[in-house]
Amino acid sequence: MIYYEHFCKEHLIMLAVILTVLISSLIYLRKSKYADTVTKVLSVLLFVCEMTQEILLVHEGRDFIDIMPFHLCNIGIFVNILAAFSKGKLQQFFAEVSLVLIMPGALGAILFPDWNYRPFFNWLCFMCFFTHTLLVLIPLTYYVREKIHVSFKHFWYPYAFLGVVTPLIYILDKKTNTNYMFLSYPVAHSPLSLTRDIFGKERYILGLVVLVTIALLFEYTLYTVLGLRKKKKPTDS
Repeated sequence: MIYYEHFCKEHLIMLAVILTVLISSLIYLRKSKYADTVTKVLSVLLFVCEMTQEILLVHEGRDFIDIMPFHLCNIGIFVNILAAFSKGKLQQFFAEVSLVLIMPGALGAILFPDWNYRPFFNWLCFMCFFTHTLLVLIPLTYYVREKIHVSFKHFWYPYAFLGVVTPLIYILDKKTNTNYMFLSYPVAHSPLSLTRDIFGKERYILGLVVLVTIALLFEYTLYTVLGLRKKKKPTDS
């Protein structure tokens, strides 16, 4: 059962609240001396929220095999912890993966939530909107503070990450008849659903690869352009 449609009145209000929180938080954190501490706290808070959610769902009677933290956004929780508590190139790798791979997935989830099988004012909906907002905020904080320097030289980062994670999740999906990372079937009325419509059920995975590649090309081009504009500013002033 679907309790609310995407972009209904309640959903639009939530999107406005999330946008306001993101903008105000980034303005504050961009120059804050506490930003590193905040990103550490938020990454741990994400983990705590996820574990709390699992416990509550199991308490409600859900089968743990169906709610394990193996969707891309859930995996992003651990990516952000690794980014927050590492340094140097290791932090660059995980922070960039969070920015170009996890964050778009979290944005997609906020725009096309698959938790609308619950009433809008249910605790799970608010928890999911909250955690996915943090998954957007944390990598953007790294970016506005120039902790991440996105470059086409790093284009292999998300592929290396997915190359390790995706086969394991795919095997798990087949063994347990689950749909982690939406590798078996897409969220209805979402870009993933459109991908399956275009490529067909047999080539759905190929369609996901193409979709991810197009998204990454767009992102890396965008961040490259933004990076060039930043470099030009000091000389123009």
